[in-house]
Amino acid sequence: MTTINVIDAPCGYGKTSWAIQYMNDMSVESHRFIYVTPFLEEVTRIQQSVHSRKFHDPESIKGETKLDDLHRLLGQGKDIATTHALFQKANAETKELIRSNNYTLILDEVINVIEQVPLKKNDLDLLIEARVIDYEINDKGLTYIKWNENKADYDTEYNHIKQMALANNLMYCDNSALIWNLPCDIFLMFKDVFILTYLFKGQFQRYYYDLHGILYRYLSVVKDQHGYSLVPYQNRQIHDKTFLNKLVSIYEGQLNAIGDKRNALSTSWFEKPSNKDFVATLQRNAYNFFTNLCKAKNDTAIWTTVIGNKNSIMKKVKPKGFAKCFIAMTTRATNLYREKYHLSYLINRFMNPIEKKFFEQYGVTVDQDAWALSELIQWVWRSRIRDGKPIEIYIPSSRMRGLLKKYLSSDFFEEPPENAIVDEPPSDWHL
Repeated sequence: MTTINVIDAPCGYGKTSWAIQYMNDMSVESHRFIYVTPFLEEVTRIQQSVHSRKFHDPESIKGETKLDDLHRLLGQGKDIATTHALFQKANAETKELIRSNNYTLILDEVINVIEQVPLKKNDLDLLIEARVIDYEINDKGLTYIKWNENKADYDTEYNHIKQMALANNLMYCDNSALIWNLPCDIFLMFKDVFILTYLFKGQFQRYYYDLHGILYRYLSVVKDQHGYSLVPYQNRQIHDKTFLNKLVSIYEGQLNAIGDKRNALSTSWFEKPSNKDFVATLQRNAYNFFTNLCKAKNDTAIWTTVIGNKNSIMKKVKPKGFAKCFIAMTTRATNLYREKYHLSYLINRFMNPIEKKFFEQYGVTVDQDAWALSELIQWVWRSRIRDGKPIEIYIPSSRMRGLLKKYLSSDFFEEPPENAIVDEPPSDWHL
């Protein structure tokens, strides 16, 4: 059974450089790769950086979908570089083609492995009463939604649910919600799997592996005169944060008063009509921080907050003159903002309560703070801090600010999960 290789190391340690070196070094006879990244720009980077083999990016051509093209390329045993969005569409055919062609997966950054399926209050009751769906508990005690095979050709508003259920991708949560779940056995179809990430401990993909009983081995990257290599996590180079502490200037002052309460600046806080005056204050504070305290300009600043329905919250929060500096709070794995050094993080991150409950109902313990911190770090590291240059940051949420300070002053968040394998070399014997 495949054990996942999690290369958990800070931004700038050379995870992508290692991956490029690995794909260049391995013989085209022995290795076939699928490289999956969040952004098309990174697909191009891989195509340009790996010289020993040609990477193909699936396209939609002549009325065929990108998934069709992916299947064609897999069937031909080609090396493939593609996006998270396409990988999430994988189905039974994808899995079989991966398995029979002996592929290695390199996953740049964790992927969305579960998502709550939007439903109206009584949709579920309606589908059950009409005997369109039913529940099935598998041998691990996990509850899946099954579509009635006799109604497989029905064309309804619920076609998206039908497709997920027929592909065995739909799970049940807490008597009230449906959760789309990337079919976990796809990871077991690869010869080897490498995930390039940081602070995996707090991320949904880790909890998803725990839920499905998939083992993962923690590794880190080291560099010497011969290039990059992987080492067991227990032999990693401990992240010295002394220098980092000098680079990160966290605003302390009166503008933080708005975020003193634990839930202040959470999504539900923004959505409460009674907080509209506080939202106006937050907007003024962010403007004040950028304009008066930092003398920031459009080419030095980035900020984020909750987007809201039709961008409604984002528009209320946007600091005057800095509308174009917004980047989504989920942004990761891109270098587009590496010149920026004035940051405003106007949000207090909590997991979607249904998704959190989904894991907990099956006995998987989740750590909200480790998750929130990993999301914050990913966002902050889009800036020039990744190049070892100083930044100034405004984090009005006292909870989020406290998490960043704890991260900067300890190794607490880098301790591996208890069930991670930390003392083994990577699974590919060529390494």
